[in-house]
Amino acid sequence: MIAAGKDAWVSAVMPKLDIDRTFPDAGGLDEVRTALSDIYDTIITGLPNKPTAREKGQRVNPANLAKSLGKSRVLHFKDAESTLAYRDEFGYGNTVSGIVSHLRNSARMAANMDVLGPNPEVMYGAIAESLKRKLKVGDLPDAEKRKRIRGLDIDAGALRQAIDISTGLVSKPVNVTAAKIGSDLRAWQSMSKLGGAVLSSISDTITPAIAAQFRGGSFFKSWMAQLDGLRKGRPKGEVAEISYLLGEGFDGILGHIVSPAAATDSPVGRMAGLQEKFFRWNGLTWWTDVQRASAGRMIAAEMGMRAQSSFDALPDNYRHVLSLHDIDAAKWEVIRKAEFREDGGNVYVTPDRIRALPDEDIASLVSSRLEGKTEEQRATIIEKARRDLELSVLRFFADETSYGVVEVDARTRRTMTQGLRPGTFAGEAIRFIGQFKGFPMAFTQRVGGRALYGHRKGAGMLDRTIHMGTLLASMTMAGYAAMTLKDLAKGYWPPRDPTKIETLEAAFIQGGAAGIYGDFLFSKVNRFGGGLTETAIGPTAGAVADFLELGLKARDAALSSEEKVRLADFLNYGTQNTPMVNLFYTRPALDFLFLNSLREAASPGFMRRTAKRRQTEYGQTNVLAGG
Repeated sequence: MIAAGKDAWVSAVMPKLDIDRTFPDAGGLDEVRTALSDIYDTIITGLPNKPTAREKGQRVNPANLAKSLGKSRVLHFKDAESTLAYRDEFGYGNTVSGIVSHLRNSARMAANMDVLGPNPEVMYGAIAESLKRKLKVGDLPDAEKRKRIRGLDIDAGALRQAIDISTGLVSKPVNVTAAKIGSDLRAWQSMSKLGGAVLSSISDTITPAIAAQFRGGSFFKSWMAQLDGLRKGRPKGEVAEISYLLGEGFDGILGHIVSPAAATDSPVGRMAGLQEKFFRWNGLTWWTDVQRASAGRMIAAEMGMRAQSSFDALPDNYRHVLSLHDIDAAKWEVIRKAEFREDGGNVYVTPDRIRALPDEDIASLVSSRLEGKTEEQRATIIEKARRDLELSVLRFFADETSYGVVEVDARTRRTMTQGLRPGTFAGEAIRFIGQFKGFPMAFTQRVGGRALYGHRKGAGMLDRTIHMGTLLASMTMAGYAAMTLKDLAKGYWPPRDPTKIETLEAAFIQGGAAGIYGDFLFSKVNRFGGGLTETAIGPTAGAVADFLELGLKARDAALSSEEKVRLADFLNYGTQNTPMVNLFYTRPALDFLFLNSLREAASPGFMRRTAKRRQTEYGQTNVLAGG
């Protein structure tokens, strides 16, 4: 809109609008143009045309979210074709992604109001003030009181960051242009560096099995079920419907996925569309969809199997995880009464079957609240109890799936952004630094945190040790598989010797068990190919630093005959920072057909030295290069 200008925007939008419905009180087209001009100013500045309460010197309270939803400022288009034409000219994305984005924003607002009422920020502040007062009259030492009370400040610090994440404010740019440039640069680096990310993601098959073990299930049985789900690919038929009901496995189909490894916030515009296609082309969209769908079905089948037992007969770990999602003995007995879905010998608990439970079953959960109520009141109470039970089951599936297939969540975004909004110097800086660190942070918080601190009360040291040992050993095993796949994609054979300590160290790091900063315990580069500086300050800043270093080398070579410019360095820099070049299936072909010849011409003997080093370090030869 800014690029087009006010007059062009008004001229473009007027023929597409239902004028009578949009401006029923307008006296003519001139008034319509004036109104649209005002609307243009409001949209691009974010400020209404009428003086605000703050501007008039009136008291300003936090916005009532429920009332704000009731306000309607809508431009009504003539038909669907006019709407699509406007989106093509001034919008981004597609119809489906727009619907999904709207639903997700609506869900965020509904969740805030469900927990905190129609004015979430006021209620949030009231809770914090109540806690402060309790601390003030408590028996804690004065220094501890002061520390905890200061930690409950909602105007700054962790609580402010949390509410901004919850409401979505942290994703709204302060300066749209700066935010767009920053997100485009990060998208460029993602498409340059993550071409082989799906090969590294083989370790993702381990975490669903680790989550199942935490719930009291079998690690190997769950792992095999996850691998079988990957073998079958995208769900079809009844299995697809089960995945749909669980809300898993369709992000990529809807065209609304940005890799969790890419960034802690997603870009918008043409670069976002290109990045979406990139993650389809590198296989990560398919992989994530199938992973989540398989994990969700495994959890639903596990609950279906467990539903044959009473609450007291469940494994201690499973009862513990149920309690974390507000499912107690009473709710469990009601869940067991549902008519479950069956497919392929598995019994699945799905939310629609919870919704179909008869009133008499749900009434047992709220019997004490039904006494003396009218039929209408009883029906309302029972319906609310049914909804709460369905949401408890959905939360169980969603949260346990997120422990199995790790992605950047709200907690990770709070940690990674520190509440700083895009389009500011600090906000963009922290996003550049945090790029590619979102997944290691989420893995550490969810999988590592649960392994260390999430066990049930009374769990012995043996249980904790076995769980942590399984996690480390399995991630190392998966890291070896990922490392072998990467070597094979480059043409190197045979696999590295698994009996060597160096191989196990590299597999441990590749598997993610040590986190991204553990890469430098045994290696000079991280799993994305960058060095220590790049990992510390982010890939974009690292790329700039590398470019400046190449420029200094060229300057030195121009000033002194003793200095030499290695053209191979410029070639490597170009290939490492060019989108699409490093896709795991295109890069070997480019190396074989084109790039290796350029490297040999730029640095004679390059192929021989590379082959010798690979043979010495790993005992491998490049079968694509013939030696």
